Amino acid sequence: MIHLISLSYRPPYAWAHLCDFLMSRHLPGLEWVGDDHYGRRFHWREARGAFTAVHEPRHHRFAITLTLDDPSALPDVVRQIRRVLDLDADTAVIEAHLAEGLPGLALIEGLRLPNTWSLFEAGVRAILGQQVTVVAARKLAIQLVTTLGEPATLSPPGHYFPPGHYFPPGHFFPPPQALAASDLGFLGMPNARRDTLRRFAAWYADAAPAERARTEHWTALKGIGPWTADYAAMRGAAHPDIWLGGDLGIRKALASVTESGGHLDPNVATPWRSYLTLQLWSR
Repeated sequence: MIHLISLSYRPPYAWAHLCDFLMSRHLPGLEWVGDDHYGRRFHWREARGAFTAVHEPRHHRFAITLTLDDPSALPDVVRQIRRVLDLDADTAVIEAHLAEGLPGLALIEGLRLPNTWSLFEAGVRAILGQQVTVVAARKLAIQLVTTLGEPATLSPPGHYFPPGHYFPPGHFFPPPQALAASDLGFLGMPNARRDTLRRFAAWYADAAPAERARTEHWTALKGIGPWTADYAAMRGAAHPDIWLGGDLGIRKALASVTESGGHLDPNVATPWRSYLTLQLWSR
């Protein structure tokens, strides 16, 4: 079933920055990104679907084309799309707080968190990104999805799609059970990281939902450190107060601030340190 929905937000919305972030990390077939849109396919509990969100900045909204095989999941899926696009953030309040605590830091107005669909996906992508570049991590993630993900085809004939709203063929993101059961030999990375990925997937498949959500406990799993757990919390759970101080990009941004004679104490950004992290990534 096709649903056409409009989802609004409080302006400003720095779509160009979010689009650039998503474009450099998107996984073709699972996600699709263009100058005015972002879309992806997804699982939601037992339901399967896909959406394309087209930005309509003049109206401060996104036009959503959504296909879903279980209509009862529609309210939850719509809330999830709002979370993925960070539509409920009041960036004026967030940036006023950052500006007050960090008056020397130039801020990008309307910057939104680049959230992923699920906490599991965020954890997997964080593990794949350990000690490698964004380009290398993306390549690994593409291999993972195309090898272990459930194939998806174009939507059935006869469905109506507005211009620019479509769902290309591709794959769904693989579930934890698929990763845990694979030797992951097709991934070109150290055996220790493959073991970490399988260990995480097996634990995630068996853990209760409340335990999975406590990303601070993920570090008890061998191979998962604070950066991995925090990155997953920020992008997979939309946690607003994550400070990725150990991230290479953040360290470079901090060095630039210091070289300019400034000083940055991230603690003054609480409870919005995730947005500070993103501001520094975007410098």
